[in-house]
Amino acid sequence: MEAYDPQEAQQAALPFKIPVRLEGKVALINPADILFADAEEGRAFLQTYEGRLPTQFTLAELEERLARSGFFRAHRSYLVNLQHVKEVIPYTRNSFSLRLDDAENTEIPLSKSAAGELRALLGY
Repeated sequence: MEAYDPQEAQQAALPFKIPVRLEGKVALINPADILFADAEEGRAFLQTYEGRLPTQFTLAELEERLARSGFFRAHRSYLVNLQHVKEVIPYTRNSFSLRLDDAENTEIPLSKSAAGELRALLGY
């Protein structure tokens, strides 16, 4: 059994936001408002209901920061907030997508290995 660390408990209780630089200001994004994060040309972006926001983080750094907020690496280029997933769609034996609860019914690719991890994680 691990020893209780009050500093660690305090850090877990603090509000947690992802900073995004926008036109001379820094917006603080609540992880619950992020639908997914994706990478394009080595740069990570956050997709919210309001739009797509650039970050200064890599997808790997975002994955580490968002791990405690219910995010899942669905594909090498996508982190998805599991709270916004409404369906797992199998297309073929080795091809899957996740459908989100946004107005566009966005589909995120789900790799075969991630599909197995997700199935074990959610128990379906």
